Amino acid sequence: MSYELLTALSIITIGLSGLLIVSGLVLIKKGKKSWHKKAMLSASFLALLFLIFYGIKYFSYPPKPYDGPFKGFYLFVLISHSILAAVNLPLAVVTVFLGVTGKYERHKKIAPVTAVVWIYVAITGWLIYAFLSIGR
Repeated sequence: MSYELLTALSIITIGLSGLLIVSGLVLIKKGKKSWHKKAMLSASFLALLFLIFYGIKYFSYPPKPYDGPFKGFYLFVLISHSILAAVNLPLAVVTVFLGVTGKYERHKKIAPVTAVVWIYVAITGWLIYAFLSIGR
């Protein structure tokens, strides 16, 4: 697969994943548990696809440096994104596991944290893409 295709697939899957997380939050606030579950499992599936596409891209093509005028801000976003992305993976797995296995009280405690981290990672992923697109 080409670099451009892998980048597009990565951006689409993580973006849709983030939107589904937001949708899932709205759905659970409205008491629509079945739709909430579908949204969150779909978000998780898209995040898994993202990891596959990103992994293929990472190991197939060298990283693109950012040479734009906002290097300090870019590095802050990149570092915070990377750290929280690494934290989000186990958080998401535990959150999904607790929800799917019916451990709702524990799920309710960890899910808000997972959602905030997930949304931050999705938004900053798009921001990093924008930086790299205009900073060359």
